[in-house]
Order: sequence, then structure tokens, then C-alpha cells
Amino acid sequence: MADKIELPITGMSCAACSARIERELNKMDGIREAHVNFPLKKAVILPRDDLDLKKIISLIRDIGYDVDIEADVTMRAQKEEAELKKDFILAACFSVPIMVFSMWMVLPYNNAVLLFLTLPVQFYVGLRFHKSALLNLKHFTADMNTLISVGTSAAFFYSVFVTFFPHIVSAAGIMPMTYFDSSATIITLILLGRYFESKAKTRTYTAIKMLYELSPKECLVLKEGKEVRLPTDTLEVGDLVLIRPGERVPIDGEVSQGDTYVDESMITGESMPVHKGIGHEVIGGTINGKGSITIQTTRIGQDTVLAKVIRLVEEAQFTKAPVQRLADKVAGVFVPIVILISICAFFVWFFFGPDPKITNALLSFVSVLIIACPCALGLATPTAIMVSTGVGAKRGILIKNAEALELTNKTRYVLFDKTGTLTEGTIVLSDVIPLNNFSEKDLLEIAFNLERQSEHPFSDALRKRAAELNFEPLPVEGFEAIIGKGIKGSIGEKNYFIGNTGLYEDQSGPLDESIKEKYQGKERDGASPVLVWGAEGVLGILAFSDKVREESQAVVAELKSMGIEAVMITGDSMEGAKRISERVGIDQYFYRVLPDKKAEIVEDFKKKGVTIMVGDGINDAPSLAAADVGVAMGKGTDIAIESADVVLMKGQLSRLASLIKLSKKTLRVIKQNLFWAFIYNILGIPIAFGALYPLFHIRFEPIYGAIAMVVSSISVVSNSLRLKLFKD
Repeated sequence: MADKIELPITGMSCAACSARIERELNKMDGIREAHVNFPLKKAVILPRDDLDLKKIISLIRDIGYDVDIEADVTMRAQKEEAELKKDFILAACFSVPIMVFSMWMVLPYNNAVLLFLTLPVQFYVGLRFHKSALLNLKHFTADMNTLISVGTSAAFFYSVFVTFFPHIVSAAGIMPMTYFDSSATIITLILLGRYFESKAKTRTYTAIKMLYELSPKECLVLKEGKEVRLPTDTLEVGDLVLIRPGERVPIDGEVSQGDTYVDESMITGESMPVHKGIGHEVIGGTINGKGSITIQTTRIGQDTVLAKVIRLVEEAQFTKAPVQRLADKVAGVFVPIVILISICAFFVWFFFGPDPKITNALLSFVSVLIIACPCALGLATPTAIMVSTGVGAKRGILIKNAEALELTNKTRYVLFDKTGTLTEGTIVLSDVIPLNNFSEKDLLEIAFNLERQSEHPFSDALRKRAAELNFEPLPVEGFEAIIGKGIKGSIGEKNYFIGNTGLYEDQSGPLDESIKEKYQGKERDGASPVLVWGAEGVLGILAFSDKVREESQAVVAELKSMGIEAVMITGDSMEGAKRISERVGIDQYFYRVLPDKKAEIVEDFKKKGVTIMVGDGINDAPSLAAADVGVAMGKGTDIAIESADVVLMKGQLSRLASLIKLSKKTLRVIKQNLFWAFIYNILGIPIAFGALYPLFHIRFEPIYGAIAMVVSSISVVSNSLRLKLFKD
């Protein structure tokens, strides 16, 4: 029996569905523990030895859901999104003419026409809500689906009654009005909101799929001295794989021949490529530089580092419980109370009301249900989110889902990746220190001409500086790369070297202490220094580093002013981490951190308060997914962007504070909208029941329920539009 079973579940429409399945699974014999994730649409089950898998699947199907083992998770998500889009368009095509014929154009046999147009919306498109409501009834629970089903059904069937028996309604002294428009509009608006939610969830699966695609499908394997192209997933431990310049490393292994520089930023987040020679480990998915190497496979399948990163992202998405909307919580209490009140209204009017008793009792029953169905509830969150996301987009903030907005306003910690987030993520020549009376021009000219022969990542930074100074290339003879230490070559019959202090001492003996101190000082600052020297002595020191973003310090200061603690997590050395943290004003930092440890740090901070993670690299994907809110830099990797909840377009870190302020404003507006969505209806329920009839003979006819719906909808839309006035 497997240690863990994962089952893809279809048919879930909200967080309440996943909670219901989880509750039933945990009651079952043979299951130690079960968790159901709504965003990923799957159950993770820890079984006992006597577990019968068929019984689990049967249980899930008995409570109204299904298990689809064959379908790909991404395809399922795309299918759900496509179905919601199709249903919304279909509902809108019917709802628009229903609204027109209800309010502005009266046709012959108008009510019959409206009934015909509403039928597909109520019973075809709206079937998903009615099914969920019946499931809720079976398990004695209620959620938004119940509220939608009960409210729209009450409006629809009352309208059908009025269409065929208007004289009976008139006999009770009530105007025979239909409410087909209310029924159709509510279903259409709710579908629109769910379509946007589904679209955001699809991005989660896309990010995971992109991680799988980082490993090449095929690679060159050396078999009996011949190069054979084979599928990567057929490799075995010990196979020899040839990796050419610019190719991705297909699998984890150890270099057995050649040397190169490998871009490991997907794992470490650091932009500085790492030298790889014989005996060094390489990781699948990383990018080879300009050298060819042969590696011997050491890890395959689920044991590779990339597989572990993918697992981290999936688990982070699994543990990232969706924030249950306030509307769902209210509906769980509101619906049973309303149904109870409506039933009470029926019996009170039937036994104690005036004649005709049955007509008045039915009308009171329906009136309570119609007035209790808040049409504006379908607008409360979507309108605020749509206006807010539009405002954010104009400020360079792409907000993917409502949960991100809901949590961001409670932020306690912001965790920053270093490279590409607090820094620019590109290697630059940060310092030039000429020595022994050599000029800066002499130093740079020699260094540029030697490095342009090299595959070293510093060569690109020197080329940029040389282009600015209009250096002419000089002929270099006898060029040689000294693995792990530096390079040498002859310019104009003079020998020159570029390298570390170890190479200098190998070639020229002990280094002058004053020069060594300058060199080590640059190392302490977090830069990567190199010496340039020749027969005439040391020409100087060149320091290379990652440039700090100009806005980083201001962003950290603004977060502190908002009572939010900034923390830095990096794969860089202690010296590099310390230098950057001091430059930007961050007090707490973690260094030499790999993706799995980064996600663990995020989880630790989440226990103390709402945590935002800001990053840009593949290595940040697990921590972006694990955070309460993942924020990706717009110029970062596609995987980071897909894993995140929010994207700062154009890489503007300064937009982070704007996001938090916009979130606070949006949440206030959503709560106000929910208030306006309910208040008219709640005030109207006692009147619809008949509370004013004994003293004033005032009844709340269904038409007033429709008026309350219109007024509450106008209130919600107007309140949401105030977000357009948002200022940073």
C-alpha cells in the first residue's frame, strides 16, 4: 500500500465542497488522515494497510462528486474554465433580452416570452447551483449555492404562477408582477464571478506544467563510444550524457569530462554562473554555458532536485487553503433562517390570515424568499474586484485573484528574494581600482581584451564597459583558461593574468598585504573581485556585483512605516547578503538558502502572521506558492509569474506598497458592498412576513422585493466605483 494516495476530484464548486468531502473521508475506516484541496481539485489520503481504494471512490461519488484518475490536472482546469465561459455567454445571451423585455419593451404575451427565455438559464445553465443545493440538503448544510438556488427558484416559480394564474394573485389584492429578470440576472452574474476565479486557478496548473518542461525531453547519451539521442525519462543512474554549449542539463549528475560555467539561478537565485569541472555536481534544468561537458547520471525520476522543486510547488499550493468568502459564511447561517421564516410565514397566514387563506399564505411564503434573495450579492465582490484590478493594472500591478487582495491588507511580513528583486539581477562592473601608477584605462583595456577570449560571465560586464569607452580590440596570443582560478594571455608580447589571489601566488609569489586587504575588503562587501597583473606588477582590482535597485531602500522604509517587517532570503553568501541588507535597510536576512529551505522559512513566518513573498526566479516558485500572497517581478521567469498571486509589471518594486494600500481599500469596499447587498433585504423580511399587517394592514408585496434588489445593486455598483478614486 502506498504511503500517500492522490485522487483528482471533479464537481467541486467552492471551499464548502472540499470541506464536505474531507469530513466524510476522515470518518472512513482505513484512512489515517485526508485533506482535500479545492484550488488543485484533489484529495491527499494517508491510508492504513486495510484501505479499499474502490470504497473511497464510491464514497466520493455517493456524496455527489467524482474521481477522474485519467485526466491531466491542467486539462481538467482548462475544461472547467471553458465550461464556465460557455455557460456565462449562454446565460448572458438570454439575460440581456430578458432585462430589455422586462423593463423597456413590452411584447404581446410578454410573460410567456420571458418564461421561454428564462427556462434555459434557470434549468440548464443554473443546474450546477440546484445540484449543489440538493447535495447540501442531503447533508444538512447550506452555502452560496443553496442561497442562489432557493432565491432564483422562488422568483422563477412565483413568476410562472403569475404568468398562468394572474387572477388568483389579483384576488388577494396584489399586483401580478413577474421576476424572471431577477432569476436570470443572479445566475449570470454569479457565473461571471466563478469564471474569473477559475481563470486564476488555471494559472496554478500552468506554473507546475512549466516546471516539468524545464527538463529536456531528449538528451545525447554515450553508449559504447557512440552518441545516441534518447528520451530523458529512460536514463539510468551511471549513464554518460553529453551536454553541449547553451543546452539545458537534462538530469542530475557529476561532471566526468570538460569544464564550463553553469547558470544555476533556477536553484540558487544567483545571477553569477558557477564554474563546473571534473567531479562537480550539476542539476537538471540548469543552463550550460559555452563549454561542452560529459556528466555521469547520479539521480533520476522523483529523486532529482527539479522533481523536488515541483513537489514543493504542488504541496505549497495544496497547503495554501483558500480564504472562504464572507458571503459563503453568511449564507451558511442566512439560508436556513430564511427558509424557516418563510415556512413560518406560510402557516401564520394560513391559520390566522384573511381570506383567501391559501393564496395569501403562498404569497407571503414566496415574498419572504424573494426579498431574502440579495441580487446584489452577485455584484458585491466581482464589481469591487474588477474595479480594483483595473486600478491596479493602471499602476503596474496585475492582481490575479480576490484571495490575494483579501489577505494582503493584513500583511505582517514581506519576505524578499535578493537577486532580481532587491537587486537588478545582472552582473555589472561595480568598482575599478587601479594600482601601482597604472591608469583606469590601462587596467580596463588589458582586462577587456583578455576576457573577450573567455567564457567567464565577467566578460559580458567588461564588454559593456569597453563599448562605453570605445576600446579597440587588441590581438591576444597564447590565451589559456586556468580552471577555477583565472586566465592568462599575451598582448603586444607582454604576458598578463586575470584571476584570484590563489592564481597570483601560484604565478608570482606572495601578494602585497595592502593589495590583499583591498581585495578582501571587496569580498567582505559582497562583490566578486579579480586581480589584473603582468610582469610590471599588479595593474589593479576589478570588482563585479549585482546592482541594487534604486527603489529598494525606499520600499523597505515605507513598509516599516506601515508596521510591516521586511526580511531577505537569498542563496548568496553571508557577505553578499549582509551587504545588500545593510544597503536597503533590512535587519533580518537568511543566506545560502535553497528552494526547499526557502519555502520552509516562508511557512515559519506564516505561523506568525500574514506573509508576502516577493521573488522573480524559478527557485522562488515554491516559496511564492507557499506564501499567503506570492508577488512576482514582471521581468522575472514565467514560472515565478505563474506561481504568484500578484505580478508587479515592469519590475517596479515600488508598486508593492501601492498593492497593500489598494488591498486595504478594496476589502473595506467589499465589506460595505456585502452590507448593502443584505441590508434592504433583511429589513424587508419582517415586513414580507406580515409584521406590519395587524396594526397598519401593510404587506410587503414581491414587487417591493424587486425594488430592494435594484436599490441594493445600485448601492453596490456605486460604492465599488469609488475605488477609481484610489490614490497611493
